[in-house]
Amino acid sequence: MKLCKKIITYLLTIVAGLLIYTGFSTTSVAADSSSTQPPVQDDNNKSSNSSTDANSDNTDTNKSGQTNQNGTDNQDNTKPKPKPKQVVTGFAMMTKVAGNKNYKVWKEVKDGKVSTKVADGINFQYSHIQSDQLIETKKYRYWRIYVNGREVGYVNENYFDRNKIAVPKTVTLVRNEFYNFSTKDAISYVTNSMGTVIDNSQVIVSKDSINCGTPKTYKVKYIYGGTTVTVKVTVRKSTKEGVVDADTFNSFQAQPGTNDYQAWKTHYGSSLNYLSPTEYSPEDSKHTLTSGNLTLKTKFYQPVLLSVADPTDDNINRVGHIPEGVTVSDGWTYTSLLSHTDLMSGHIVGYDLNKLTNPYNSQHLLDMTQKKFNNYVKHIKVSPYIPIGHGQAMGSSDKYIYVLNNDNTLKDTNDSEELIQIRKSDLQINKIWTIKTWIDDGKSSRYFQNGVIVSDYDMYTIYHDTENNCYEYWEFTRTGDNWYPKLVGKTDGNFVNNNAPVQGFTYDAKNKNFYLAFNDLIFKIGRNGKIKDTYSFDTGREIEGLSVSDNKLYVNLAQRAELLVSTNIN
Repeated sequence: MKLCKKIITYLLTIVAGLLIYTGFSTTSVAADSSSTQPPVQDDNNKSSNSSTDANSDNTDTNKSGQTNQNGTDNQDNTKPKPKPKQVVTGFAMMTKVAGNKNYKVWKEVKDGKVSTKVADGINFQYSHIQSDQLIETKKYRYWRIYVNGREVGYVNENYFDRNKIAVPKTVTLVRNEFYNFSTKDAISYVTNSMGTVIDNSQVIVSKDSINCGTPKTYKVKYIYGGTTVTVKVTVRKSTKEGVVDADTFNSFQAQPGTNDYQAWKTHYGSSLNYLSPTEYSPEDSKHTLTSGNLTLKTKFYQPVLLSVADPTDDNINRVGHIPEGVTVSDGWTYTSLLSHTDLMSGHIVGYDLNKLTNPYNSQHLLDMTQKKFNNYVKHIKVSPYIPIGHGQAMGSSDKYIYVLNNDNTLKDTNDSEELIQIRKSDLQINKIWTIKTWIDDGKSSRYFQNGVIVSDYDMYTIYHDTENNCYEYWEFTRTGDNWYPKLVGKTDGNFVNNNAPVQGFTYDAKNKNFYLAFNDLIFKIGRNGKIKDTYSFDTGREIEGLSVSDNKLYVNLAQRAELLVSTNIN
């Protein structure tokens, strides 16, 4: 009998030890709220917290627990300790991308439950969204979101576009042995399993670059985590595309020009409340600028930033504050924004001026009522962080925005230039071409710093020939995927006598006039290069882009971004 008792006691001891060893006893471990690292999660799998109903966030019940580091519990080895009602984790500010499903945004998450709806997340589908805090309840994961720089509330993680690589289906490249296309330029954004935008450097690409000397089609794979997408990249066959006959070019007669105008090199003015001591305070008065028969009036003040005003928010996270170009189309104005002047990637922001009729309200995103904010931002679209060049070569068609992604530090180069087609619907890259212009099969070439796309098949550019002191105006016509250049106008002289750069260029297709801007100066020029009129203003603010729409000239000013519009032009 005693022997049996000893055997039973021995067996129970072994079983108890096995329970401890295999981690059956559990305890909860709260995450450090100051942590900058995300909780461990498998990027190849969907979140275990996914909801079958986008708005059913209050049924937070789950009996699963967590083990401590030792896999033991000093109080009870057989009864798991309940999981905390919620765990809060803090992060450095990150950018996220909304999906296409509606989730409620809640004012707070307390004791594992959400309360007080503040918005429908679908309102922010095309906004710039940031986050710095995660709250995990027993069933769901909620992120605190900032929308266009304003703190809004908490939303279910399933609201975000997760494990996504957004790229165009096709890229088509002009034949040019001197140029290598960087394949990562085709990325609109990449998100991880939490819907956070990651830097393109973390994306694996099957070919980092493609030399454009040999006609060929490549299937380029983009890989991040468990997500893979493929883009068809084609080097075009034509040996004639982009080549201009030298005799025809040299026989083109330039129109009389000027060197007489002085354009300052450094701005000396700003809108009233832009600089200290009232830095970035909202403007509350309009401007009227008149020179000759051209009168410009304030149409719309743009926000300085559309992101959290944190000096560490840069590039991907930061939207603003430097405007570079503008295009107006169907009542929308689209402006290109850089966070630093030495970048070639940034954001494009669209404002629906059909709905946003008050010129001042966009400056009050942080202090308007939540209800007004929810409705207002539905009429603002913010692109991902994409290549846009220096931003001063823009244009638009019915469905697309175009930018010429050029390097403003290059002048005489054989590099091609990327023409990027961006969908108006979501401001993501839809297609990429490269273009190039050579005079007589590569003996000399043209690289354009300014341009305007007037349709899906027509584009105008301008080139400053500093050696011969003249400006050239070029038209590109697209046939299939080939862009063919033709010189259409030329003006003798440099317009200004201090080598100031062109800061705005557009074309009025109805009246067949170019408009050219240097700081406070605007020139109206006939299609052949003849100077028709000159307008001089005294704002001390740089003109950052010109556009013609509905027979009106739109002018974008810097030092606060301010859009002005003219009366009818001819």
